[in-house]
Amino acid sequence: MTAPTTPDAARATRTSTPLAEVEGLAVAFGSGADRVEAVRGVSWRLDPGECLALVGESGSGKSVTARTLVGLPGEGAQVSATRLRVLGEDLLGLGEGRWRELRGRRVGFVLQDALASLDALRKVGAEVGEPLRLHGVRSRAERTERVRELLASVGVPEPELRAAQYPHQLSGGLRQRALIASAIACDPELLIADEPTTALDATVQRQILDLLGTLKHAGTGLLLISHDLAVVADIADRVAVMRAGEIVETGPTREVLRDPRHEYTRALLAAVPSSRRPVALPAPPPEAPAAVVVENVTKRFARPDGGTHTAVSDVSFAVSRGTTLGIVGESGSGKSTTARIVLGLERPDAGRVLVHGKDWSTLPRREVQAERRRIQVVYQDPLSSFDPRYTVERVISEALPALARPARRARVLELLDQVGLRPEHARRRPLELSGGQRQRVAIARALAPEPDIVVCDEPVSALDVSIQAQILDLLVELQRRLGVSYLFISHDLGVIRQVSSRVLVMKDAEIVEQGPVDEVFDRPRHPYTRRLLEAIPDVAAV
Repeated sequence: MTAPTTPDAARATRTSTPLAEVEGLAVAFGSGADRVEAVRGVSWRLDPGECLALVGESGSGKSVTARTLVGLPGEGAQVSATRLRVLGEDLLGLGEGRWRELRGRRVGFVLQDALASLDALRKVGAEVGEPLRLHGVRSRAERTERVRELLASVGVPEPELRAAQYPHQLSGGLRQRALIASAIACDPELLIADEPTTALDATVQRQILDLLGTLKHAGTGLLLISHDLAVVADIADRVAVMRAGEIVETGPTREVLRDPRHEYTRALLAAVPSSRRPVALPAPPPEAPAAVVVENVTKRFARPDGGTHTAVSDVSFAVSRGTTLGIVGESGSGKSTTARIVLGLERPDAGRVLVHGKDWSTLPRREVQAERRRIQVVYQDPLSSFDPRYTVERVISEALPALARPARRARVLELLDQVGLRPEHARRRPLELSGGQRQRVAIARALAPEPDIVVCDEPVSALDVSIQAQILDLLVELQRRLGVSYLFISHDLGVIRQVSSRVLVMKDAEIVEQGPVDEVFDRPRHPYTRRLLEAIPDVAAV
């Protein structure tokens, strides 16, 4: 891949002076008994053409460290350091006017949450071109062409069409690519990327990593924040492992990942899905009944230009009781639309869905509502589906059938225990929980109506590897005990192999391959499946 067209600012002016120097950085919030030290005594240096990766679990301080380097540590943050310099600028006491000159033009910043970072009221093309407009580097015509180039460089198909759409009209992976395009628009000397590939499938992740590698080789410095150690192994020159606000281990990537000294680093590596043995249940005998049967389903949507887009085309599969069927494919391949059709949230234009032998399209409304309780869902971001005003007890209670209050509370506590949470969590609100705890609450809520089938749509992609491993193990253990069936959607092939009995691969709205998970992964028949598998970064390959 070639790097995007560079703007007028020449890279030749760069020197071997460090792009970033951090010594004794401390960031705290609150005061008195409520004071929290998010970062303590952090020190590192980043040179041109180098990639430093900060890794660690949620709450370790890595994102706060990154945000501090662009003047956005958070409201009420108290920042101190022996030395804190970026591109020769002393950041301590830097005015907002100077920050605006640095951000976007000389320092690019990619946030993980693309939906929250992109303006919902602006078209994607305007959003990507905003840094160019602010820093006066292109006329309108030049900006339009540059935006097209940028979107194409980060793997956005039909860049002219996507530029004319709003963020909510794009998938999560496409939004993340648009955010990366915006961050590199002005060819920054330093690029800070906070989980830049979390929402991306394997082939697009490969394209983004190749792009970042091209920028790095051209002299751009990269500060990468990631919980994906395989991604870190692929691109980082050095790694700093953070825990509880401190760096517990640092060194060359190969040294840290192959011969870690700290027990915490060893625990992170042990939790990587590709390094864990599959724990899924064996496939049931052939006579086991199917919980869900999808027959020749097709779904189309209207396009902004007046045409139609086929999201799902002639898709057929079955999920046997007590097993897991994994669905993999690129963003826009049709896997999430397929899940919505199974859940009854979208009606197919052709074909049918049978749930326990009943055709949803012909059932009376009352029976559909009754059957729908037997199919529940766990999403990637449970926080967006929780009412922030509710306690955990109320969140779960709303999914329970009518019960007397004592029985209802007892059932909530039972469900919390099933997912590894304590009784005191029932009194908390979603924002008072960690990401892993919120996902456990989402699973408890999905189990509340005692469903036969749970659709899991990217349920662990936003979680740290250690929490991810806990959630996957929990799902498998619940399947063993309760006999629940899973339709498990993920762009992470390591996760799919970890939990699935069978897997189907989707591309361009169609199923191109399906079968037992070991057969598909070890002996893929379709060229696209082989490309997916070849694109996966491997932490062991460092």
